[in-house]
Amino acid sequence: MSRPARIPSTRSDDQAPATSPPPTSPPATPVPSTDAPPDDAGPVGLAEQLTFLSDRLPPPPARILDAGCGRGELAVALSALGYEVTAIDTDPEAVAAAEARGAPVTRADIADHDDEPFDVVLFSLSLHHVESLSRAMARVRALLRPGGTLIADEFAWDRADHQTAAWFYDTAALLGDCHMLRSRVHDDRIADPLRRWTHRHRDEDPMHPGAVMIDAITAELELGEVTRGPYLHRYLGGFLTGDAGAGLLGTLRDIERRRVRDGTLAAVGLRLLAHRPV
Repeated sequence: MSRPARIPSTRSDDQAPATSPPPTSPPATPVPSTDAPPDDAGPVGLAEQLTFLSDRLPPPPARILDAGCGRGELAVALSALGYEVTAIDTDPEAVAAAEARGAPVTRADIADHDDEPFDVVLFSLSLHHVESLSRAMARVRALLRPGGTLIADEFAWDRADHQTAAWFYDTAALLGDCHMLRSRVHDDRIADPLRRWTHRHRDEDPMHPGAVMIDAITAELELGEVTRGPYLHRYLGGFLTGDAGAGLLGTLRDIERRRVRDGTLAAVGLRLLAHRPV
């Protein structure tokens, strides 16, 4: 049942000015599909996630549902901190990889999952791929104890403007030419970066826009915090190779933060906290 949402607090040290919505039509001549980013950007990306979560999670041994856990890196790290973690994912390959890593994982869909109440339901770059947001959020409400928290560490691709898309593809092209990426992110024939970006994230590998995810959450829970900031460095970081990748990821992060702060790049990172009413 839909409930009125509490007016959220909005935190962003890296807020970019509002941007025009991306074009709604796909390219006349589609560019070959790029690879989707991995779930994380290695140890540096995991450390960044844990830093974000450190002052938002209740103390261990709180019960956490990691919904869409991917390869299980975050689930394993949270378990090591003393949390009682249940990890779920619908992808059998991801579940197998998470099991091999030692994650407490089960193959399941959040829309159908049944369990004892959780203190936290966590979506880490997975909510944008949920098939039915309304079903998922209704289930999250049922799975959370009264006062429990939903945390979504997400990616609002729809906020990108021309400069942001061009920076992403130009940076990917440079890293690719330097043999720093383990798979292809760019294509030399990209003439309209924003059109390519939109076609990629809306049509080729459809992802829910940030505003749509926020609406789905507020239909079931009380939205408490909306934080917008940099994300493109994490996107690119998932493709970086070798030991140099960790240092390069930090450099990309610092550059993106500066450019978001001065308005050159849009803040496409989106982090949300919401609560089940007591």
